[in-house]
Formats: sequence, C-alpha cells, structure tokens
Amino acid sequence: MRFSRKLFLCFAAIVASAVMLCGCGMDITSPDIQPHISAAKSAHAVPIDGYEQFIMPEFSGALSAKQYRERVSLLYDAVVYDGKKPVFIDGDPVKPIYDTAHNFLSTYIHDEWDESVREINTVHAIHDWLIYTTDYDFALYDSYKAGGTDYADNPAFNIDGVLLNGKAVCDGLARAFNFLCAMEGLQSVRVTGSFASSLHAWNKVKIGGEWLNVDVTSDAVHYAVSGKSYKQIAHGFMLVCDDTLKSFAPNGHDFVDTPFTANADYDYFSGEIIKIGNKTYSRVVKSQSELNAIFSAVSAQKGKIGKIELKLEFSGKTQVNSADMYSAEIRKAYGKVDNIGFDISNGYPYFRFPNGVYLFLIYK
Repeated sequence: MRFSRKLFLCFAAIVASAVMLCGCGMDITSPDIQPHISAAKSAHAVPIDGYEQFIMPEFSGALSAKQYRERVSLLYDAVVYDGKKPVFIDGDPVKPIYDTAHNFLSTYIHDEWDESVREINTVHAIHDWLIYTTDYDFALYDSYKAGGTDYADNPAFNIDGVLLNGKAVCDGLARAFNFLCAMEGLQSVRVTGSFASSLHAWNKVKIGGEWLNVDVTSDAVHYAVSGKSYKQIAHGFMLVCDDTLKSFAPNGHDFVDTPFTANADYDYFSGEIIKIGNKTYSRVVKSQSELNAIFSAVSAQKGKIGKIELKLEFSGKTQVNSADMYSAEIRKAYGKVDNIGFDISNGYPYFRFPNGVYLFLIYK
C-alpha cells in the first residue's frame, strides 16, 4: 500500500533548557548502541538477502538533483512496497544508503535471539540505532518556522538524510524505520498526523500479529546547557497503542493517515532491570520507598550515573497520561540525592512520557 508523499517536518523531539547529562555525547564508533543494544558475536543473515532481486535501472552521466531524488524513491519503493532486494550497477550513488542499512542490521540483529523475542528485539534495536546515529535537523525546522516552503529535494525528509547524512526530521526517521523493518521482514507503515500541534510522522509495526506505534522522533530527548545541545535515548513512545498516544496531555498525537489500529500497549518495562552498583532494581517502580531506594543508590555512586528511565506504577494513581501525577513523589526521591548536579531552581530535571514513564537526569 502506497501512502502520500507529503513532507512532514515537525519538531516532536522533547526539549528542555536548563539541564545537562554528562557522558551523553554520541560516539557512534562505540561497539554498542547506547544504552543497551550490543553488537552480535557473528554477522546476522539479513532476510532481504533471500528476497527476489530488483535490478536498479542503468543510467549514464551525473544525476541531477531531481534524478537522484527519484532514484532514492525507487530504492525505497523496491524494498518497502515491493519486498525485493535491490541490485546496483557500479557507481550507483544510492547504493551507500542501502549498504549503511544492511551493515547495521548485519551487526546489531542477533541470529541467536529466541523467536519469542526476535520481533521485539529487532524493533528495539532499530529504534535505538536511529536515535543514536541521527541528529534532528534543527536548522531546517527553524527555516520552516520562519516561513520556508521549498523542501521537496531535502534529504532530511527521506532515508538518505538518515542513512547517509545522519541528519533528518520526523519524516526521514519514519521512512528509515520502514526501510529497516522491510529489510528484516517486519511489517511497518508510516503514520501521519500531528503532535504538539505540528505536522508529524511516525510508524506502526506489526509484532505478534498486533499493530503498535513507534515514534522514534519523540523518544529522542534533546536538552541544552549554556548553548550546548545534548541528546538521550528514551523508550516512552515505543510499542504503544493509539489511545495512549491520543490521550497523552498536553501533547497528544492526532492521527490523519493510518490504515491499521493499535489496540493495546506492549509493556516494554516489565521484566526490565537497572543495575546500580552491585544491586539490581526493577524498572517498574511500585511505591515511594522503591523509588527512594533507587535514587539513594544512584547518589551513592557519586556521579557515575547520569540518567535512569523508569515506569512509575504506584497504587491508586490514575490518568497518568493526562497529568503529571508523580511530581510530589519525584521531588521526594530527588531529596535522597546528595548532589543532584543540576540547577533545580526551575524544577527537577526529568521528562515525562505516556503510561507513567519518566527519564530522570541526576548528575552532570
């Protein structure tokens, strides 16, 4: 099924203005995708290698900007819509796009994963890698807000912005997610609508026969200190249903173009643990005492820990998608930290996501 090629730029990345997290600079030469997707011990057999081949058409001479853009679209359509493996002629300028995608999948998807978690782990790896390696194109967004309109050939809206340049907006990230999923044999579609009153694009992916939303752009947390920008990976908008996205206030998602319904959240945080020092803690926190214990453990590490991502699930708390119901509890937990390391005069440094998920920043 082919969808509209209307461009979506939105600034859906979460932004704060007065905090900093030490060690969050992105070093893509690291053997692991931070924080927890590890390279496989041996090269993964990417499913697309077994698909029917599509021979990319020959050309002569240098491609014009329009011809190049058409060739990128041809590559995208062959992989995403037609489910074929592209075969390139020598010197094809779009081959590096495909090679980057293939190299990532070969390196970070594990053949030894159990079938019961293969789809979830694959989506998780794609989600984290896209955030880790792609910078949001703030300059393009500023140009758009200033009245700019001529973006038809801008790579930030397409897979080459992500896979070649490492810079994109939400539309480019959504298309790249589709592209990578298609290469792995996962069904994924690009969803369009709005978020925080701005045009937006994200994805739905089919896992275990059920559709779930994945908003890569909104899980890239951006913040700045003294004019310097930082980025951190979060998972609050990964594998959630339609109602969860729509009900998250004050910035809910509005759907315009989506052919499938996502009926229920996948509880990513259940069973997940966080290790602090020599102790482990559940990422699903059920009480104030549990939350206090985690913050106290972080404080005891004397600045070695910068961020923790937790899901708060206290008894009696309702409508967590429509209000910050844990602000008092969070203040109490921060009181267990000897030196928070941030200016808290304008509020405690954390980010709120759907379903009681929080990303906490503690030490510089």
